[in-house]
Parts: sequence; C-alpha cells; structure tokens
Amino acid sequence: MVDWTEEKLAALTDQQVKNLRENAERKGVADLLEKCTAELSRRNALKPKREAKPRSELKEFEFQVSEQIAQIGKDVAGKYDLSEATAKARSEGVKGFKSHKLLDSKGFAKLGGMQRDGSVAIERYISYRRGNDTVYLGVFLPKGADVEAHEFHVIAPSAVLEGGKPVAQIRPSATEKQKQPADSGLSFKDLPSAATAFDKALAKVTA
Repeated sequence: MVDWTEEKLAALTDQQVKNLRENAERKGVADLLEKCTAELSRRNALKPKREAKPRSELKEFEFQVSEQIAQIGKDVAGKYDLSEATAKARSEGVKGFKSHKLLDSKGFAKLGGMQRDGSVAIERYISYRRGNDTVYLGVFLPKGADVEAHEFHVIAPSAVLEGGKPVAQIRPSATEKQKQPADSGLSFKDLPSAATAFDKALAKVTA
C-alpha cells in the first residue's frame, strides 16, 4: 500500500487527487480521504480569484436607469391599486387579458422586446395594464448610439396621455410587432418629466 505523504499528493494533478479521494472514500480510508481533501482545499486557496469584469459604460447606464425606473414603479404602486387581482377584476370580459407585472423578478425595470431581439441597445421599462389600456414608461437607446442619445418614452392610450403622438413617430424603427399596445406616446430627455407624464396617465387608467 502506498504511503501517501503530502509531498506525493502535491506531485499529482488535480484530477488524480480527486480520483484518489473518491477511492479513499469508497474504501473507507479515512486518513487518506482527509489528506486528499486538505490537498484540494490548499490548491483551491492558492488559485487566484477571478475578478469581476467592470461593467461597460453602456451596461452601467442600463443598470442604473433600470433601478431608477423601478423606483418610480414602486412609488406609483404605493399611490394606486396596481394589484394583479384588481387588474383582472376590472378587465372582466376583455378577451385574452393578461395582467402585467410592474417589475422584473429582481425588482428592476423589465427587459423590453426590442432589446431582447437586438433591435436596440437598451429598452428597459415598467408597465401596467387594465382592460384594453396599457401604460408604459421606459428608457430607449437606438443600436449603435452613444449613451447620451437615450430617451425616456411614455406610451399610453391617447385618451389618457396629454399631447401624445403616434408611437411610430417616437419609435420610427419599431415594427408593428414591436410597438407597445397603445396608440400614442411621448418622448423625454429626462426621467422626472417622463415619470410625471406616466403618473398622470396611470391615475386616469386606475380611476
């Protein structure tokens, strides 16, 4: 039987030590099992830890603005009844109705379809649906554009959105499938102004 000293174990590859450890565990050789475990732990401790790559300017902006838009969602959720139960109750009779989750599963703004399919660099948004009416607030950055070129879009039915323009006018690159289900929209360069317009439209939809 081989006397597995620390020196002999150190001369083995990682996989060889793992194989030896498995054999020791299977045969119930506690002393060797302990030595192999200690050797693998030592090697793991000596391996340089991978440092997380810093976010690009684009990704950092996306992260920050997703958080900011999500906070607006949380604020309006405290003002209006945006529960799924109420949305369904007030949408009775609407064929194919499906309520919208205001935020994504991590509590950030949701990932838009145009970013998902690569049509744009960034589309992050929050939305609420009741009946046939959908109110949307999101950030929009065309593909290949500088971060400074981003816009904030509020999309909602023309009946509740003051001064709204056709969605095709604020999103000329969007296909019919990519357009949000509403007939009017507004574009802003700053989030507070967009948030105010979103709040006003939401107040009317939930009234």
